[in-house]
Amino acid sequence: MAKKLNSDINVVPDKSFFPNDKGLDGRNKKPLLERLGLIEPILKSEKEEDFNMFDDDAAITSEVRLASDNDELSDNQERADKATVEKLPIKEIFEKFGLETKETNTVYLIESFIKALPNNLPADVKRQSIINLISASQLDIICLLKDGNRRLEVLNSYSEDFSNNIAEIIASNEKQIRKLNERIAYHNRIIEDKQKLRENQKAEIEFEIQKISNIIEFIENKTK
Repeated sequence: MAKKLNSDINVVPDKSFFPNDKGLDGRNKKPLLERLGLIEPILKSEKEEDFNMFDDDAAITSEVRLASDNDELSDNQERADKATVEKLPIKEIFEKFGLETKETNTVYLIESFIKALPNNLPADVKRQSIINLISASQLDIICLLKDGNRRLEVLNSYSEDFSNNIAEIIASNEKQIRKLNERIAYHNRIIEDKQKLRENQKAEIEFEIQKISNIIEFIENKTK
């Protein structure tokens, strides 16, 4: 275990230099200065132990929170996927509410009569002509107008529901984006902290390596 120097000086490392207070035989040893009575035994205080426990609890809490967020994000995504809203043609909207889709006996029949008349007719003349045509066709103008009002109610109601559903989906996705951004920020902080920790540890080790190398080089050169 001895290291042979150029000056034929045998240097045997003190057992107290080994990590975890263990000597060459692997048994626990007190530091040299402590064994010589030059320093008091260094014991970890209760505050330090409590602080370490706090760090552990904080880490566990953070992991639990992230796991919970993952579950919530998955649930929200599943609900968002199921709540897919598609644009429907007007005809299909009317069919969903049980309304007639043909022009016969509907408000759209009036539109057909309007298109059939010359465009240069005065509005009053055109209106009366359409009423006369509807009466001649043995149709009820009141029923046609009620059909039109019913279609307005259906379209307005469907438009409001459609907009509300879209708003919920947008809000759900925006919430997921905020959660994901929080997670990204959290992991970026971890990366930044670990990078700093790595650099600090590397610098400290390199400094100590250089210091020890200088000591060894000094002794070796001194004893040549």
